[in-house]
Amino acid sequence: MLQAIKSSSPGVLISRMLIAAIVVFGTYNPTGKSVFHWVREQNDFTNAWVILVAIVALLANFALLVAAWKALGKLGTIVLLILFAAIVYLALQEDWASADSPVTLKWLALILYSGFLGIGLSGAILWRRATGQVVTDEAPDVQD
Repeated sequence: MLQAIKSSSPGVLISRMLIAAIVVFGTYNPTGKSVFHWVREQNDFTNAWVILVAIVALLANFALLVAAWKALGKLGTIVLLILFAAIVYLALQEDWASADSPVTLKWLALILYSGFLGIGLSGAILWRRATGQVVTDEAPDVQD
């Protein structure tokens, strides 16, 4: 139990958010320097490096998305989407982002997607901090 408390430091939460951001922005970002752009610029799509890097990027995104979905569930995802909608509305109202600028909207969407994945990765830690309850996964394949 003491180890579980130590492993839930703010540094762990921040590192999980950073991991999510690296995966998201490494896969795609509007600057043109991402796995997506690199793969798109290749002339030979049968090159093993192109295929490997594209698959690793997709798998990393999929793994984080599944982990976030499992940690947050339907209700947590809905609550987070409502929060993100309010953040987008605020950003548009305060002119931090412009609806006329596709690049700004892409950055905002990527930041929020990265935030969703990071919060999802930290879901069990945040739940334990807020409620004191430890989250366990029920595995149907484990026999007593």
